[in-house]
Amino acid sequence: MSWTTNNDDVNEVSFEDRKQMILNQIQRRNERDSSFLCCSITGNPKVGKTGLALDCRTDKEIEEGYKIAVLDFDKGAEPTWSSCWNNDENIIIFEPIELNKDGSTNWEESMNNALAFVTFVDEMIKSGEKVKAFILDGVDKLYEGAGDLLRSHLAKSNKRTGQIILETDSIKVNPLDWKIRNRINDRILDMVCSLETNRFFITHMKPIYGDIYNPVPVGEVPDWHKSTPARFNQMLHIVRIKDKGVSKYEATLDASKTNSDLVGTTWTIFSTNGENEWFGIPELREGKI
Repeated sequence: MSWTTNNDDVNEVSFEDRKQMILNQIQRRNERDSSFLCCSITGNPKVGKTGLALDCRTDKEIEEGYKIAVLDFDKGAEPTWSSCWNNDENIIIFEPIELNKDGSTNWEESMNNALAFVTFVDEMIKSGEKVKAFILDGVDKLYEGAGDLLRSHLAKSNKRTGQIILETDSIKVNPLDWKIRNRINDRILDMVCSLETNRFFITHMKPIYGDIYNPVPVGEVPDWHKSTPARFNQMLHIVRIKDKGVSKYEATLDASKTNSDLVGTTWTIFSTNGENEWFGIPELREGKI
């Protein structure tokens, strides 16, 4: 699938074909024991976000060869995979970022790579391969890339009209132009959300400020587009707490459509005081958060 695929090129589908598609979807849903997770994991750097998502299989599922697919915009999943999972071949990591010759990110190619990987995993699932989860690691990086693509688009448009503007220059963006950024961002998110497997979306936090006259951070929020949380059925947030020389990493379930009784529950997923101990979340592995 190309980033520039035109939906107008798709052949018209008959009612009977659509009816069969509807029946197939209903049958697949009825055959599942539970709903697939669509879960966000937020927190500051190095608190175990990727590690928690990778630890989503039960021991039985690991033995049976269930796969995890990781679309890694942050280029940070490989160290965890190597050090904690012994290079497990059933954890498939793909880094979509492509660079230009000057070292800047080629976001057009990077987005095409991301779309291709999601399509690749979708084909794996539809062919019957056992895929436990798809992880999009770096929702904030995806959102940043969508903004850079908008800037590039506007710069190229200005060049065509004779204005000397480089893609690295500051460009005035009209309010309606932001829809281009949002649609690029949403295209990837929509494709991931449509996968028939568990889906995890990982992002960092960003500071929020009181006002322009006193630019001091007064808190922090997840770094994504404001409409993004509406997609999630479950939301986990991780913090690091240090007490008496022991660092504990605690994950709290802030929201859940599938197990409201667990909302507000906090798990210690990892602790270290010279000796590291990983716990994870049993309910997450079992798909019951």
